[in-house]
Amino acid sequence: MKTSSINLAEQYGELIELLELQLEERISPDQFARLEAIIRGDSQARRLYLEYIDLHGMLYYDTAAPHVSSESVSTDAVATDAVATDAVATGAVAIETPTVIETPTVKVAPSSGTRPSRRRQSASYVPAALSCLALAAVVGLLAIQGGDHIEKPEIVERPILGTEDIAATAPDRLPNATPEGGRRHGPVQINPVGPKAPAIVQAGSNFEGRTIERVYNAWEGGPAPRATPTSTPHVGNSNSEIVAFINRRIREGWQDYEVTPSPTSDDSEWLRRAYLDIVGHIPTGEQAQAFLTSKAPDRRERLVESLLDDEDYVRNWTTIWTNLLVGRSNPREVDRPALKKYLRESFAMNRGWDDVVSEFISAQGNHKENGATNFLLAHVNDQALPATATTARLFLGQQLQCIQCHDHPFNDWKQKKFWGFHGFFSQMEVESVRTEVALVDSGAIPEGIFFERRNGLMEATDPEFNGRRFRPEDVNDQTRLRKELAELMTTGETTDVAQAFVNRIWQHFFGAAFTPVVDDMGPHAVPSHPELLDGLTRSFVQSGYDVKQLIRWVTSSEAYQLSSQFSKTNQIDDPAIGQMPLFSRVYVKSMTVEQAFDSVMVATRVGDALGSDWDAVERERQRIQRQFVMQWETEDNDEADLFDGSVPQALMMMNSPLIQTALDSSKGTYIGRVVRSNRSEAEKIEAVAMAALSRRPSAGEIAAVRQLARSGERHPNFEKGFSSSLEDLFWAYLNSNEFILIH
Repeated sequence: MKTSSINLAEQYGELIELLELQLEERISPDQFARLEAIIRGDSQARRLYLEYIDLHGMLYYDTAAPHVSSESVSTDAVATDAVATDAVATGAVAIETPTVIETPTVKVAPSSGTRPSRRRQSASYVPAALSCLALAAVVGLLAIQGGDHIEKPEIVERPILGTEDIAATAPDRLPNATPEGGRRHGPVQINPVGPKAPAIVQAGSNFEGRTIERVYNAWEGGPAPRATPTSTPHVGNSNSEIVAFINRRIREGWQDYEVTPSPTSDDSEWLRRAYLDIVGHIPTGEQAQAFLTSKAPDRRERLVESLLDDEDYVRNWTTIWTNLLVGRSNPREVDRPALKKYLRESFAMNRGWDDVVSEFISAQGNHKENGATNFLLAHVNDQALPATATTARLFLGQQLQCIQCHDHPFNDWKQKKFWGFHGFFSQMEVESVRTEVALVDSGAIPEGIFFERRNGLMEATDPEFNGRRFRPEDVNDQTRLRKELAELMTTGETTDVAQAFVNRIWQHFFGAAFTPVVDDMGPHAVPSHPELLDGLTRSFVQSGYDVKQLIRWVTSSEAYQLSSQFSKTNQIDDPAIGQMPLFSRVYVKSMTVEQAFDSVMVATRVGDALGSDWDAVERERQRIQRQFVMQWETEDNDEADLFDGSVPQALMMMNSPLIQTALDSSKGTYIGRVVRSNRSEAEKIEAVAMAALSRRPSAGEIAAVRQLARSGERHPNFEKGFSSSLEDLFWAYLNSNEFILIH
């Protein structure tokens, strides 16, 4: 019989009260000891503890930033007085809230990081909401992960291992799965301390003569990642040495975890994958046929070079980064064509990625004339807080918005880090005159970046990044903080900018990054292959941030040549279920909306039937895209791509008027030319298979089409019946998982 929610609430009432005290930073040493004792002795209490701080952080995420305005100064002053007792206990110092002066002719992102008061919610609702949500969590109605938005706990959970468990588990393969099978952003101790280890340990605590270090791993189960390398790995300088380094590090993982990699993919599978990854669409039937009949031993390397020189390489990566930078919609005050023009020129010239990032961060001027300004213009809403968060996420691979409201629960990142980073954008202003928009720096000297602690006290910091702090006395009216930030981010033998880009490129080509979340790197997310990530990052920097060179290294690696098919020898290698990736196979991923649409266009050649009416094509692209993209006006300007390759989605796309035209053999389309050609039946079927799937048809597929044509179901005349059957086959290919998946 299940325990009622009322009994559970009574049972854990003391725990909830202690949790409230801890999250409000008012817990005493004795109360903390009691909290620890409760969690140590009850696994359900430990789970409630993790879920409760998760929910607490999510609720406060939208209300914890400072709410300073001319209308709310007095309220904040009262709040500050009310927590004077807490200030004595915590050592915090209340500081006077500055008055924010708004310039009427421009939009300003002030250094205080203020927000519109409309986002403030009544604090009286929060405890009640927390209690209700915590109760729901106890009875199993909530299964929220979201470890990025939780208050920093003083104690952390680690599984208890018995003697048999230790014997059956490799020293660096501790499980980290939740009872529900979900992913937990929690700690994993790489070297277990023995069967008597306590269930909960604190960083730096001593157990059986050993100091327990806090090592974090967000991979759910299976092998745990190695620790971050303490020495610089030897990579080499030549392309062959770098590729050999990649292969060596990947093989070490296979050997350590006794995994046998999948066989090398056949040319058909690899060809299609390379086209989709590099130029964003499948090859034409003729291109597939030419590659599959080639006997050149270096045909794969040659193909990569030709694709990197293809104009569609520029178009594809322009699309990818436009979507990442501003989303698929058109934010206000953003000139999307100008941004795409800037990206096209950058990728066409193969400019160093450090230069591109620097210009996005420091760009000034008219949004039509300087396309780089449109990145920040898309994120200046809400006092430019999204600009801070998005810059860190895209270019540093760090989710700093998680520490906007509180210290990070799983590492030493403090709330001050977010606001120090935000300070570099304090000079940024937006000037609007009718349809013209410009991004400028005011030259104003910030006198402090103010933010609110969880206990209601205001604190101040200065613009700071990687140990470089800009105090008021260090800044004059000629200082451009965004330019200083850009230089700090891109200077050094290894940088977070380079590491984040390497991690993102690896995920793009393999379907999994070195970290569980591609843009959430840091001490809480130990990479699966730290030596490889570090070595590739250094080589990327040494190459001058050469994007094409990085793609050459990745696509030339042994791992990228493997098939996506797996067997019992490597079925555990599956990041989709939370396992740490070993890259013993290429992981299957779904096409994006753009890849699916462009691949259909390439396969069907519908443009041939439309002539010069490409406006119709673009309208159809936008219509389909809107079906699968959802937009939220959040602090991160979130956007979700809902295209997962399901059959209903594929059918919606395939049944559009544009695609119906493409599948009509009576018009000047690819299928029409195949039907009217002098090829044999088998050759016509092969041409359709090559166009859609980049492979030859199986004997069963050929037999099925012939049987359908001869049955008279499509048409009593065999020739017309065969033509109709080819159309059906083409339609079936384009609606198959084999078409919509990148494998």
